[in-house]
Amino acid sequence: MGLLTRLFPAAVTEPIRLHIEAKRYLCATDANYWQGLSAASKQSLKLQGEIFSPEQARDFRNIPHAEAAVRLRKWEDSAKIAGRKTPPLEHFVPLLKQCAIAVD
Repeated sequence: MGLLTRLFPAAVTEPIRLHIEAKRYLCATDANYWQGLSAASKQSLKLQGEIFSPEQARDFRNIPHAEAAVRLRKWEDSAKIAGRKTPPLEHFVPLLKQCAIAVD
């Protein structure tokens, strides 16, 4: 994340950094989310610290950018469509430039 934090503001990088915590939070607060995870994602959750306790879930909600991290996680999950092609990086460059911090 070092390079990303030099190029983009926290509003962009923090939701990315909180990706795993958002998964743990969603599993703790949304039974349907847990049911929708693949077997591989459920297995990785065990390695990532398991599902948040109610206290951990409450604490997560108070972290700056937590809400954006949850939205990002849901967007990512909904974008997993088997067989769908991802546009090349060049497709995203204009958006990246729009979001980037001016670098001297």
